[in-house]
Order: sequence, then C-alpha cells, then structure tokens
Amino acid sequence: MNLKEAFQAQNLINKLFNHAINYIEREGNVVTIKENHLRSKALEGQPDEKYDITDLESKKFPADKIIDFLQKLIDEREKLAHAISKAKSKMDFDLDAAVYTNKSRHTLAQTLDYLTKIQSSNVIQRNQGRSYFFTKDSNGANIQTEYKYDIERIQTIDFDRNKVRRMSKGLYNKADEVSNNIDLALVNTQVDYELPFNMHGDYDSIIEDYINAE
Repeated sequence: MNLKEAFQAQNLINKLFNHAINYIEREGNVVTIKENHLRSKALEGQPDEKYDITDLESKKFPADKIIDFLQKLIDEREKLAHAISKAKSKMDFDLDAAVYTNKSRHTLAQTLDYLTKIQSSNVIQRNQGRSYFFTKDSNGANIQTEYKYDIERIQTIDFDRNKVRRMSKGLYNKADEVSNNIDLALVNTQVDYELPFNMHGDYDSIIEDYINAE
C-alpha cells in the first residue's frame, strides 16, 4: 500500500479500537444474567423456574473474543506505525514537518487576509460626546448643565497593506507547492504493510469476520 492508504488504514484501526472499547465497556455486553425464581421456598408445591434475561440483542460478540480483537488491533497499530516510520525515513523531505509548517502558513495567510480588510477611517460622531459646565444662578449657587459635542474618530492602520497582501500571496503559493509535494509523496511512497481487515467494511462486520476466522 502507499502512504496515503497507510494513513487511512491507521485511521481505521483507531476507529475500530474505539468501537470495540465502547462495546466492551457496556456491562450488558460482557455478562450473562440468569435468574432462579425460588417459588417452592415461598409456597410448598409451587415449581421453581429458571430464566435467562441476558440482553441478547445488545450482546453481539463473546467478550473474550473482543478482548483478543483489541489486542490484535494494538499489535497491528504498532506494526503499521513502524512501517510508516520506515517509509517516511526514505523520503527526501520531512513529511511531518512539511505538514505542520504548511498548517502554520495557512493560518498566517488567513490572518493577513483579515488584516487587509481593516481600513483607515475618519468619522465624525455627531453629538456622541457628553460633558458638563457650571454656571451660577441668581443666588450665586453653582448650576451643572450637560452639553453634547461631536467626536472625531480617527482610525489608522499600523501596517503596510501592500506588504501584507504580498506576504499573503507568497504564503498561499508556497503552501500550494508544498501541498502538491505532500500529495505526490503520499501516493508514491510505498509502505510495507498489509491490513488484515476489510478497509471498507462496517465495524461490526470486521469484528465478525475476525471472530469467525479464529
């Protein structure tokens, strides 16, 4: 399989593991419940009866088989991780670093795009200011009077918009170039691993196939 398929297989193994863990953590899936109704002890001559009240609809698989399956998944996860690591070591660039760095390029480019939308402005806000002045009445007492005034709001950007646009364009171009290299590497890099499950099967079918093959 190629590296892209290996990552898909890795994702499948992780999802299968979580699915099986969720199954085995539900108590009804890992126990058998039987009841003995001891009627004869309460009333002589009445028959005792036995009932199996296990939730059979929920309990699809034997618990010990699921435990074995989980161990199998751990082993396969380890084998695949080693195979992927070995394949990456033969590449002519560091794949993980390229992916991580490209995410940072996209983040910065998107932030720069946001900055270019910010405009310098000069706006008069009519009667938005409030203050007070004092006068004296006929008795010489201070009188406080409110008055309103205009506010001139001046907003100036603190960066070079043209430079920011050039940087954003350069980041996107570089990110596209690196993404193309990553895509090619994912398809062309071979991984020495064979997934023992049907990659396109539903989770319960995969588990059932594993149990029947045991």
